[in-house]
Amino acid sequence: MSTIDQAAPAVDTTKRVPSHVIYRRVLAERTSYALAAAGMAVGPQLDDSAWSYLASGGIGLGTLAWLYAKTKNTDQGQGLGAITRAQRALPFLTAAGTYVANLITPGFNWWEVVAPAAWAGLMGWMAPLTRSAGLVLELTEHQTPTVTGTGPVRELTYTEFLAAKWAQATGDGTRLVSIAPYRADRPDFEAVVVAQAGKAVPTFTEVQLAAAFDFPVGTVRMRPVQGSGPGRMRLVARPTSEDTEAVADGIRGLWETAVAAPGKAAPGVDLIDHRTEKDRIVLLVASPPGKTIYLPHTAICSAFGIDDPSRLVIETDGIRQGVVSVYKTNPLMKVRKATVEDLTMDDKGRITIGVCHDGKPARMRLWEPGQGALRGITAGVTGAGKSVLQNLILAGEKRSGVVSWVGDVQGGMSLPEAEGRVDWFAKGPVETLLMLTAAHAVMKYRERLSNEMGRGDFALGKPWPLINITLDEINRLLSHPDEAMRKATAYLIADIQKTGRKVGIGIRLAVQSLHLKDLGDDDAIRQQGKVGALFLMRTASSSTKEMGLDGIAPAGFQMENIPARIYENGQIEALFSGQDDEDGESTAGMAYMFLDGRAKFMRTFFAQKVDGVYPDLIALYGEEPANGLTRGEAEAAQAKVGLYDLRHTNPYADCDTLAQAFSDAPGSTPAASIPAPAPGTGTGTDGDGGGEAAAPAPFGAPFADIPFGLDNDPGEEPGLQDQILDLLEDGPKPLKELRAALPDFQPSSVSNACSQLKAKGLATTRKRGVWQLTDS
Repeated sequence: MSTIDQAAPAVDTTKRVPSHVIYRRVLAERTSYALAAAGMAVGPQLDDSAWSYLASGGIGLGTLAWLYAKTKNTDQGQGLGAITRAQRALPFLTAAGTYVANLITPGFNWWEVVAPAAWAGLMGWMAPLTRSAGLVLELTEHQTPTVTGTGPVRELTYTEFLAAKWAQATGDGTRLVSIAPYRADRPDFEAVVVAQAGKAVPTFTEVQLAAAFDFPVGTVRMRPVQGSGPGRMRLVARPTSEDTEAVADGIRGLWETAVAAPGKAAPGVDLIDHRTEKDRIVLLVASPPGKTIYLPHTAICSAFGIDDPSRLVIETDGIRQGVVSVYKTNPLMKVRKATVEDLTMDDKGRITIGVCHDGKPARMRLWEPGQGALRGITAGVTGAGKSVLQNLILAGEKRSGVVSWVGDVQGGMSLPEAEGRVDWFAKGPVETLLMLTAAHAVMKYRERLSNEMGRGDFALGKPWPLINITLDEINRLLSHPDEAMRKATAYLIADIQKTGRKVGIGIRLAVQSLHLKDLGDDDAIRQQGKVGALFLMRTASSSTKEMGLDGIAPAGFQMENIPARIYENGQIEALFSGQDDEDGESTAGMAYMFLDGRAKFMRTFFAQKVDGVYPDLIALYGEEPANGLTRGEAEAAQAKVGLYDLRHTNPYADCDTLAQAFSDAPGSTPAASIPAPAPGTGTGTDGDGGGEAAAPAPFGAPFADIPFGLDNDPGEEPGLQDQILDLLEDGPKPLKELRAALPDFQPSSVSNACSQLKAKGLATTRKRGVWQLTDS
């Protein structure tokens, strides 16, 4: 006989009846007592003949004789059998005694009515005949109505139903207490099994545990209760959800053998603690003392058999401890839409732009109180979600009183939702460069007044608003074929990054690549941008990822590239089952956000594109006018470039170079402060074989104080044109040779000098990149 058979006494299953049967029997018994009480009160007053004495006395004596005969048998008269028969005899003996007492009392007395009524009430409460039948409630559903004692009928709660099912299955040897369902809409629960005093909880098989609640085999388990002895055990039932604790117990062994063992993924890294959540296991790990933590993402995914790297998230403190989160499925598969409350700046300068992998809000700062404006870079390929992220930030800026300037180098195609909803939406490379020039002038204006006021930092609204400049697809301008534009853009961005913070002017770059050649060959732009908020989305190359992580990633942090699509059951299963690419979920908006030395895996709020735009994001901007500059700042910007007042007309949207904008661009109307181009100037490229650079004359006043190496005034470097003419006396020479022969001059100065000689008619190009004297 098994342990559970010994613990569970046999139950007469033939006496298991539905609740309504018990209810009817109790009702019938109580009704009979009420009728009998009425007869006991009235009968003695109507008939006190000898027949009444014989009838009532006979019932009493007959009941006594039956009870004596039943209890005389030693097999049936001991223990539970004697009590049962006494219960059955009790109503008849007490009723006969009360009736005889009424008969022998002469006349009428008040207690002759009270005594039968009291008898009926007592018998109705006890219901001895129904109790003696030994009926057992037949439980089929947790809502089955039942009789509690002899009180009113009510429905069982789910916890009472579970306790009753356990009692039916195991008998009186154990009790199920502290029952706690995990969710109201699921049958999963946790409880404590308590044995009788001085005894241990029996050992039950998985089949027996599952049968007790009619759950699938393997979904009900027993575990020790921490700090308790064998008389108490923890019961976990998960018929509809994964037993993550059992998985976690297995992971401890898996970590020690496949991750921390010598020669494995992270040798020596110990598993300190772990906890389980819904669809997530969180591991706290630490490297040995004196060692810096190192957790290779790919190797740990392999150790755990994970084919979707986004299911495993690694975070470290940069020293020796880390947190590894293992998810059943990608935690960011679905995210909600943003609300106005999300995009309203709090007192710490933050807005919420999405959700982190652990369910916490993903917040970023628009500025940092006490520090000033912030810089930032967002890197990701087309379709990675840069546009949604930038729109969320811009909508948050508008809602929070920030002045937003946007440079969309792609001619307005990257962020069409922002047009007309920010203070300046510059389209194309030319207007973006002019906008940067105006921003630089505003920065100098603020610096001058701050010095006069004796201020060394920025205070929001005292006296100026925060200005944030967003430059989308800025790679196109920083790697522009026109060297002059490229140099000017790099200088302006770098200078605003370095000094704009203290006067409340921030700048963010959205790029597809972080290679220096795509950032104007200026490493300072990349490094300064990473000081603020860095978002690394899905990238096209591992080098872009490494360039982004360099210098800011916490020690031991490893990041895998985000795939284009993810699948509910993993990528390999999708490939094996032949699913189409479109069956997967796009990862647009997923990113690693680096703030304050921490890396967070997050996803921006969801937005649906309709006819090429995002209506949800447009609605988040609101209908209010865009926040603008103060009067003094607007005058400074207008005086510099002469087109701040024309910023909503986008006169340079279709121009690729400044020379084109100010010379032969159809319909262009240069501002009065920008002189007309010199005759004969043109544009060109300067590749490996040399090329003809744009003439500096069209740049004029707006760029006169920008030290980016342009030879705007031929007199700035005396003798350069004469030296070029002397070199060309020996015959035609490529531009590269001219630059090599003039090492004391900037390469751009040599290019500009050649263009000026061409404008004067003294030199010309024999073929692409090769210069010669005009009269040669």
